[in-house]
This record gives sequence, structure tokens and C-alpha cells, in this order.
Amino acid sequence: MRVKFFAYLRDYTGCSETDAPHVPTMGDLARNLCERYGKKLREKMLTKSGELGPEIIIMINGRHIAHLGGLDAPLKSDDTVQIFPMVAGG
Repeated sequence: MRVKFFAYLRDYTGCSETDAPHVPTMGDLARNLCERYGKKLREKMLTKSGELGPEIIIMINGRHIAHLGGLDAPLKSDDTVQIFPMVAGG
């Protein structure tokens, strides 16, 4: 499974993309990535109760996880997951 990070999340992970072992759901992947990359990513990606952080957008194969079951969205080994921070500008 391919995982791509965007904007300042790349600073937190030290990479723009990585391969991750297959896990059954997006929530499992999010928890694994937080363990792998540490506190800064965890603070943005997941709330203390384990929900998706309000500043994070995740897409699986170009589709927002809100339309796929949220953190319960199933994953396949050939999926591409894209993780974006919400950004604002003017």
C-alpha cells in the first residue's frame, strides 16, 4: 500500500511517500502511521478519542474517506492513500 503525505505533514514524517504494510482499515493504518512517525503526526491525525483530527483530509484512491466509511474504510494492498492537512489562504 502506498501512502503519500502533503504540505507540512512531510516535515513530520520526513518523506513525501512511503510503502506501508497492508492493514484492514484506514483507522488501523492511521494508528500505525502515528506509531511510526511519532507525536507531531499523531497530534494532527487523530484526536485523543481516536477519531480523525479536524485538520486532516484522507483520500483512498482519490476518494475522500467520508464517502468510504471514515476510519472504518476497508483497505486493499494495492490502494494509494493520500493524507493532506487542511490549509487556508488568502
